[in-house]
Amino acid sequence: MKTGFIVLLGLMMVLPCAAAEKKAFEPGVALTVYNDNFAVVKERRQMDFAEGQNIVRFTDVASQIDPTSVLFECLEFPGQVKLLEQNYEYDLVNTQSLLKKYIDKPVKIQVKGSGSSGASLVSGMLLAADGPSLILQDDDGKMNVISGDSVEHIQLDKKPENLLTRPTLVWLVDSAKKLAGLCQVAYTTEGIGWRADYMAVLNDKDDALDMSGWVTITNNSGAAYQDAALKLIAGDVKRVASPQPRQPVYERVRAAGVVREEGFEEKPFMEYHLYTLDRKTTLQNNQVKQIELIEPASNVPVNKVYVYEISLWDWMAHGRSKVQVKIEFENKKENQLGIALPKGRVRVFKKDPADASLEFVGEDEIDHTPKDEKLSLYIGDAFDIAVEQKMTDARNGDRWQTFTRKVELRNRKEQAVTVFVDEKIPEGRNWKIDNSSINHQKKDAYTCRFAVPVGANQTVMLEYQMTQTW
Repeated sequence: MKTGFIVLLGLMMVLPCAAAEKKAFEPGVALTVYNDNFAVVKERRQMDFAEGQNIVRFTDVASQIDPTSVLFECLEFPGQVKLLEQNYEYDLVNTQSLLKKYIDKPVKIQVKGSGSSGASLVSGMLLAADGPSLILQDDDGKMNVISGDSVEHIQLDKKPENLLTRPTLVWLVDSAKKLAGLCQVAYTTEGIGWRADYMAVLNDKDDALDMSGWVTITNNSGAAYQDAALKLIAGDVKRVASPQPRQPVYERVRAAGVVREEGFEEKPFMEYHLYTLDRKTTLQNNQVKQIELIEPASNVPVNKVYVYEISLWDWMAHGRSKVQVKIEFENKKENQLGIALPKGRVRVFKKDPADASLEFVGEDEIDHTPKDEKLSLYIGDAFDIAVEQKMTDARNGDRWQTFTRKVELRNRKEQAVTVFVDEKIPEGRNWKIDNSSINHQKKDAYTCRFAVPVGANQTVMLEYQMTQTW
């Protein structure tokens, strides 16, 4: 009984390993997409090899592949198949490439007629097919230059060898013996990337919002990926001298949003975050696909903040002359968030109570945001809060400057507001407030903040004197 138990236990340990190996060696494609418009493609295909050297053509690769990144591996027979040479063939069939393969070969060209004369057939050896004209030499040795505009039809005898209709990797491999097994090819490609798109809906009081997030994947890589295992990497991954992609002209096809059946599983991965889709999906070439990224969060508490930036240097205030409206909230679990949010665009909407329709009220970009961090969205400028400022006094000396500023805030809303007036100071200067009508706060080394309460339909004047030294 004891021996039988040990044998059974051994089988139980071996079978899962065997199943895992079998699963690992299944044909298919896996795709890991990065923020920076590139992806790693891993494809497994069944391949046959004769003993000795073989020419292998691996078709249907991305047209924007980086050929220097290709990694070939025979999974079932490690070390038995060696890659000796690799060529990436991307001169795909078209009129020019086809004619170039017929240089010094016989062709027949139907030439348009002029006036009452009909079309004529010209035969000869094709000598040149560059530019707008074709050059033929007939049987008598005479040269005929035929304008491309006058060509009606070109007849070629047969299909040239090595004519490519799709981007292809051509390998010279050496096999230790005759083999048939599963091989994996991995490579990087440009032209495919993803971004996060978020939608936030404010409530009536602007003190809470509902938030959802979607992944938008754009595939212009020149290949389709059928039933692919999909992973997304969020983070700032360093790349060295990324090659310039061969960028053909594409017409984008907008795919409908994908209904959420199974979503992304998120986890930390080295210094980045990895999002793995719990099901397979198909990415067609020239397609934009959307998949839900996060579970919708409801009733997330927010603060609506009004900010007016000003500075002796206009660039420090970004050239803004109006009061900014910002929506701030925390990415915390108690707010039904608390997850790693990839960088992306946040569109903010609010429901019109008259007909319950959603109206767009602004948008902003967020950077990669870890859990428990604060988000601030600048969504637009306040319509009903007018501001006017002027400098009433200014004195300069040796490495110092003193000035007095008045800021008039006029609140035309039916509710009281608090406006943060931020005086921005450039790096390398010390500063102090000599006197002010409202207490200030040192927000940071380069920002002096005044919290100015302004009642409904009221006007408030802020006046302060600042000295800067350097």
